[in-house]
Amino acid sequence: MAKSLLKIESRKFRKSGLGIKTIAHKLNVSSSTVSLWCRDIKLSPEQIAVLEMNQKDPFYGRRLAYSLKQQNVRLEKEKIIKAGALKEIGFLSQRDLLIAGVSLYWAEGFKKDNMVGFANTDPEMIRFILKCLIDCFRIRIENIRLRVGINESHKNRTNIIEKHWSGLLDIPLSQFSKPFYQKVKWEKVYEHPENYFGTLRVRVLKSTDLLRRIKGMIEGIKFKNG
Repeated sequence: MAKSLLKIESRKFRKSGLGIKTIAHKLNVSSSTVSLWCRDIKLSPEQIAVLEMNQKDPFYGRRLAYSLKQQNVRLEKEKIIKAGALKEIGFLSQRDLLIAGVSLYWAEGFKKDNMVGFANTDPEMIRFILKCLIDCFRIRIENIRLRVGINESHKNRTNIIEKHWSGLLDIPLSQFSKPFYQKVKWEKVYEHPENYFGTLRVRVLKSTDLLRRIKGMIEGIKFKNG
C-alpha cells in the first residue's frame, strides 16, 4: 500500500479510537510513524478511557498525562520563541523590503527569461513578492499577469483554483493567462484534494530592464556582502 494511503488509513483508525501500537501492527509500520501521522488528532475522553482500560500497564494513564503536559510545555516554548523572533524582525523599512524581495527573487525568481517572473505555491510568498514589485519597483497592478499550474487530474477544478488565487491576491481573472496542466500522473493520494491549488506564476509585462536591474541587485548582495 502506498505511504499516502497508509497515512489516511492510520488517521481513520486513530479517529475511531484505536491505539498507536494497534494501528502500527495493523498497517505494518512503526509506532513512531503512526504517532507522527496522527499527532494532531485529539481523542475524546471516552476513547482515552477505553485505551487506558485496554492497557495492562497501570501507569499508562500517568504516562499519557505526562505526555500531554510535555506537549503543552513544548507548545508554550514555541509560542515564546516565535513572539521573540517576530519582535526581532520588527517593522520593515522600504530598503528592508527591497533587499528581502530581491533575495527571494534570487532564490525563486525566473532569471533566464527576458522578463520578470516568479512562481510558488505559498500564498504569503506570492503576496510578499507582489508587494515588493508594487512598492519598491513601482509596478502597476494592471501590468501583472498570473498563471496557475496544476496537475491535469485537477483540470475540472481550474475555475475554482483561479478564483481562489484571484480572491487571495485581489487581482481580477482577466489578468490570468491560460493555465498550465502538468501531465505527470501522481502516485500520491492526498487526504484533502480540495485544498490543492497548484502553483501560481507571476509575470510582469515589458520588464526586461527591470529584470536586468534585479540581477544587478542580486550581484550586489552576492559580492558586496560575501
